Amino acid sequence: MNAARRTPTPTTPVRSDIEAAPFPTREYIGAMALEMARMARDDGDGRLAAMLEQVAQVAGAPPA
Repeated sequence: MNAARRTPTPTTPVRSDIEAAPFPTREYIGAMALEMARMARDDGDGRLAAMLEQVAQVAGAPPA
């Protein structure tokens, strides 16, 4: 059989009765900002680290 003519079969069944959980965007951004702040501080850039820590604080607060 020609490999180009085969149709792929799904390896995992698709379930339509499951809804995706909401993605915790603010939580993710806060965590990433803190990690980037740590990296900036390790590189000696305290100003950038402080700004990223502020971003993490804003991300951790309830949306306006």
